[in-house]
Amino acid sequence: MSARHHAARQRRTFIARVARTMHREHGQVSPSEITHVALCAGWRTNNTEVRHVLERLRLHR
Repeated sequence: MSARHHAARQRRTFIARVARTMHREHGQVSPSEITHVALCAGWRTNNTEVRHVLERLRLHR
């Protein structure tokens, strides 16, 4: 696995973890809120990537 692929996978794992926690605590998930949390934590991501992860988790249409 290349370094870029590994970094992308870690980023998506982080996004999924934050999304599941938010969904458990608040009952809803906002892609922009998760993007904000990820950027504050130092992860380089965007709304499109977050939305894609949420769709895979079936937390967003």
